Amino acid sequence: MQQTSFYPIDKFFIEFIQNKEKYNMKFQHYHNAYEIYLHVYGERYFFLDDICHVLQPGDLYILPPFAVHYTESREVNYYERYVINFSLDALSFFLSENELKLLAEKINSAIIRLTPELMESIFNDFKRIDELSKKGGFLAEKQLFTAVFQLLMRVKELADTTKPVISQNVQSEIADAIRYINKHYREQITLDEVAELVHLSKYHFCRLFHAATGATFLEYLHNIRLAEVHKMLIGTDLPLSEIASKTGFTSTAQLTRVFKQVYDVAPRDFRKRNGE
Repeated sequence: MQQTSFYPIDKFFIEFIQNKEKYNMKFQHYHNAYEIYLHVYGERYFFLDDICHVLQPGDLYILPPFAVHYTESREVNYYERYVINFSLDALSFFLSENELKLLAEKINSAIIRLTPELMESIFNDFKRIDELSKKGGFLAEKQLFTAVFQLLMRVKELADTTKPVISQNVQSEIADAIRYINKHYREQITLDEVAELVHLSKYHFCRLFHAATGATFLEYLHNIRLAEVHKMLIGTDLPLSEIASKTGFTSTAQLTRVFKQVYDVAPRDFRKRNGE
């Protein structure tokens, strides 16, 4: 199974990379925070919900917490990018708890292709946030998260008004299959069922699905389920039996086996570590 890793973000993270060597992430991963990514130079392959998108200069994406994603270089080595991760709690000094909840409900995954003028403007927003993050003091922190909030609102407006980037690399049947899995992963769906749904033979479906996502049907299904399991282990006190039933696993034993296979730790032990 392609391993899925959890990279926690405490409150805020920003990074600008100019990478001169080929670099592929070791694992697909997700965070407990939002991510805003600006692709500045070169070409990068970005997997979101296991659909491959080719990022070009001026492409920007936003991800909510627990969105499983992965990037790789493939043919092109050199690339530049800016990335910001932040928790909504970082904005709590000027937004109420109810406002934060409403905001979270309105932010979805989106990939946007910017005009050169917009790219330059957004790049300058990233630079300003980067500079503010290096300053110390209470007022500087307020300035920082005010700037982050302003960028978030700007990106959200672009996502709401701009035609989204659609991958040209995924056949419509596979895109339909992925959407179906994402919607029905809590149910007992099978490879045969999904292949039949999109009118492909099982062999042809498996070949196309793996080419588009880099994962098998079962790997993808487990990864989607485990992302939700991870969220529940951290954010709720639900017993494992209930978590299993809410995420499509047939039993606590199956959930524990798959979770341990991917994370090398039992879910109960994982919950204890993250509850300390």
